[in-house]
Amino acid sequence: MLLTRVLVIAVLLLVANDVFATPQLARQYRVDCSHCHVAPPRLNARGLAFLISGYEGAEIGTPQPTVPIALWNTFDLERRHTADLTKGFPGRVELISVGTLPRTRIAYFAEWRAVSYGIGGNRRLLSRAGRFEDLFVRVPVSRGNTAALTVGQFRALTQVDVSLRLSVSEPLAFSSGVPTVGGVGSARLRSLRAFSPSGRQPGVRLEYQRAAGSSPDGWYGTVTLPLTGELTVPIAEAASFEFEARPKGVFGEAYRRWGLSSLGGHVFLGDDRRLGSVVVTHDVQRLSLIGSVGRFNAAGATDTRFSIGGEYTIHQPTLIAGVRVDDRTTAGQTTAVLIYGNVHVPFGPAAFRQALRLQVEQRVQRRNHVTAIALSHVF
Repeated sequence: MLLTRVLVIAVLLLVANDVFATPQLARQYRVDCSHCHVAPPRLNARGLAFLISGYEGAEIGTPQPTVPIALWNTFDLERRHTADLTKGFPGRVELISVGTLPRTRIAYFAEWRAVSYGIGGNRRLLSRAGRFEDLFVRVPVSRGNTAALTVGQFRALTQVDVSLRLSVSEPLAFSSGVPTVGGVGSARLRSLRAFSPSGRQPGVRLEYQRAAGSSPDGWYGTVTLPLTGELTVPIAEAASFEFEARPKGVFGEAYRRWGLSSLGGHVFLGDDRRLGSVVVTHDVQRLSLIGSVGRFNAAGATDTRFSIGGEYTIHQPTLIAGVRVDDRTTAGQTTAVLIYGNVHVPFGPAAFRQALRLQVEQRVQRRNHVTAIALSHVF
């Protein structure tokens, strides 16, 4: 096990050339996190354009030598009021590397969890150490980066990247999905056959973008074949390596961006399940709004799910407050109101830029009342 971990770290160090990521970018170019973020990890227009370009065209100065990997440590505290359960635990220790492969225009992203804990269904801690949150390469297949092929493990949804959220939880409209019914194989493999727009899985994606120069403004479209499985370096039983080549279905999306605002939608079509959603984001001065509503169908059951929320920048990039409403029409489900705050405190000299991050989220919901706190150190 120790040898496997060392090999993974060594591979990431070898491929990390011309790295562009926060806090790596801040250290490499001697800039503050606010250069690319409203409040990390949420991007501003400059950061979004840089991401869309495939980590190219960052005209922000001369790069300096730096540690080519980010380290993200988080300690979580959960109070489940309805279940009378309180637990504190190390939620994650992640190694993150992102950039372009040497002497190519191929972009890559690798995010590996050496430590990963959550509260399982038996109210005990469940370890999923060894899994890749993301592991993919993005290969341009046309001039000007207008078309690209992404291969690896990633989230299918691109209009909204929930990895960049400031809340502890993901919006219900993206995180909930359509399950699979029956089938052969282990219980874990059957659960991995489910699909949600923001869920990670191995896959292949063809994407098209028609943006205006260095601006993110323009039309975007993707077609993704999500596969069943999870890419891991096996450490914990709950994160075993799994892979099934048969696609879950086809996921497609199309949307238009105007800066940080966007309007579009996505659909998923499988053998006996489908979903379709409309998504709107809008940024105006200090206020960022998001809304999504969709219809989900699996095993003959159909329901509607929506998420509507907004975030207000009290002090950029230090303090942001937000509220979100999640709901679905399934019998027995109740509306959830989530109130949260995000505090980001960068520190250290430019060459060793680091940050502390505090997230506090209060979920107000009948039968699922939860207070969640996450304290992170990012280097």
